[in-house]
Order: sequence, then structure tokens, then C-alpha cells
Amino acid sequence: MKWIASQESLNELASELEPASIVAFDTEADSLHSYYDKVCLIQISAGADDYVVDPLTKIDLTRLGEILSNPAVTKVFHGADYDLRILRRDFGFSVVNFVDTMVCAQLLGYESFGLSALLKQHFNVDADKSHQRADWSMRPLTSQMLAYATMDTHYLIELQAQLREKLEALGRWDWAVEEFGRMESIKFREAEEKEEGFRRIKGSNRLDRRGLAALSLLHDWRDGLARKSDRPPFKIIGNEAMLEISRALPTNIESLKSVKAVAPYHTSRFGREILSMMSKARGLDESELPARADSKGWVRDKNLERRLEKLKKVRDEVAESLKIEQSLLAPKHVLTSIAELDPKQLDDLDAVPSLRRWQKSVMGEQLVKALTEPAV
Repeated sequence: MKWIASQESLNELASELEPASIVAFDTEADSLHSYYDKVCLIQISAGADDYVVDPLTKIDLTRLGEILSNPAVTKVFHGADYDLRILRRDFGFSVVNFVDTMVCAQLLGYESFGLSALLKQHFNVDADKSHQRADWSMRPLTSQMLAYATMDTHYLIELQAQLREKLEALGRWDWAVEEFGRMESIKFREAEEKEEGFRRIKGSNRLDRRGLAALSLLHDWRDGLARKSDRPPFKIIGNEAMLEISRALPTNIESLKSVKAVAPYHTSRFGREILSMMSKARGLDESELPARADSKGWVRDKNLERRLEKLKKVRDEVAESLKIEQSLLAPKHVLTSIAELDPKQLDDLDAVPSLRRWQKSVMGEQLVKALTEPAV
């Protein structure tokens, strides 16, 4: 493994990679250890060599970006979605002509498609999982951490070759290529609008309006502390504790201590602040309370439901015959779009943008037939 932490070594690496026809990439970020998460490592494998680039040294990575955007070089990732997002977010890099080995495994119908499972199945390698939650921003990194990081790319090029061979034998490689092409447009988006972030906490919909007001105050307070200390919000206080506090609306330290999910540390460190927020929530006028995000009423369309059930039946039967996940072949939102369209011929399906060409080719005629043929 070669550690790349200077401009000179980065330039040498880029010169070695530029003539390559295929290069494996991965990233490590510190999202579990900081509020402002960032790319802490870029792992690369090409030929017989493995490299780990340290972007925290602020070296100019432009030449790596040029390789990632070069259509003449095939890039290999595993679970590319997050890597593509943060490479674009942190460095403005766009990635074209890539292979995602996780997508390949899913299209082959593998029950386990995590990298560890694939390494075991294809190379009889037992991957070390002890550093999955490591703080990749720490320096220096231990030799064990570097070995773990290197493993993420070391086998990827050979793995994609084996998976591609299997996909081509089944006539499914074109399916994978279409999936990769769609993923090229992935961009990073903030996970939530901060002013309504409290609504994204699982279980918040079970609170009444005053409880929502309390949760909103706790959420904004926690977010402020997390930003100031550059720590992930859950390390300040967890969602479950905030939900239980908002439900109980404690009035004093003793009642706060009685809230099951609240640790003694929270009470001693933040007790006064939490009780102040609960007092404010109790004192709000009804007109100041957040509206509940109750599900809106909808008019039941029995014909639409019948069409959707017919489509699900076709989807499930085809997925079973192909030995792939039902949701991979066509998730519910795709089937719903088709049911709403109610196509009369195969070409009508082109009006469903979320339907892949390969999905149309393997079940399009059956979907249309299910909707147009009279029930027997």
C-alpha cells in the first residue's frame, strides 16, 4: 500500500493511473464523528498496486478528478451512490464510465451483496469489519485501519470481471450498464431542511402539537450544539431521548430523570436547558404550535387498485423467474405510475420515465397484457 499525502506523490500517482484502462475507487468519510462530514480517504487500486490518498492535506486533486471524468477509463466502485455524492460535494468531481459491483450482484440475484459477502464468495477472503465505524479523520491512521481501507478496492477490478462474465452469460450486462448510466447524474443533497428537520425524526408523527413544539426546540438546540462542536447530532443526544422528553414535557429535574431514554449525563449536563425548552413549549399559544403532518385524505380508486394488483402479480412472477428482488425489477412507485397511466400498448410505457429500458424489455409486454386482456 502506498500512502499519498503530498502534491509530488499525488502527481506521480496520477501519471501512473492516466494510461490505465480500469481503476478501482472507494472513499472513507467521518460522518459518524463530526457534524461537517468530509472525505478523509480516497482508496485506489490499479494493476497490482493499492494507494490511499489523504485529501485532508489539502493537496490539489484535480488530476484525480480528470481520471474520474475520463470516459476512456473504467472506474470500479462498490455501492457507488454515496461515493459519487460526496466526491461531487467535496471536490466537484463527476464520475463517468463506472461499474458498481453491488448493482452487478443485485442483478445476478445474490442474496448477500455487501462487499464482505462478495469477497468471501469469490475469493474466500474474510474481510475485517472491526473498523466500520472508525474515525477516518484521525492522524496518524493505524496500520490495521490502512489495511482495512485498502481491502475496499484491492479485489474490486477482479470482482467486477467475474460479475460481468456472469451477467453477460445471462444476457444482463446491458441492464447493469443502464443502471450505471442513470447513477452518473447523482448529486449530493442536504438530508433535510433544517427548519422542518424535527419532522424527519422517526416517531415524530405520533406526538401531539405541543409535543411537536417541544421536539422542534430540542432539535434546533441539538443542531446548534452539534455545529458548534463539529460533532454528529446523535452524540449530543439521541432521537429516542428527544421524543420521550417531548412526549413527557418534564417540569423539573426529577421528572426529567424519570424519562427512560434520558441518561444521567444528559440530566447533569443539559438539564436546565432542556427544562427551559419544555417550559417554553408548555407556554406556547395554540396558534403558535406546529401543525401535525397528518396524512391527507384520499379518494379510494378501486379501479386503480385493481390495476396495481395485476401489475404486482406480473412483477412478482417475473422477479421469481429471474431470481432477483421484486423491488429491483420494479419498485412500487414505478408500478403505481404504470397503473395510473393504464397503457394500452407497449410503447405507452415510454411515458413512465422511472421505468428502465431493461425492465420494459423483460416484463413490459406482460404488464400491458395484464391490463388489457379481459379477466377470465
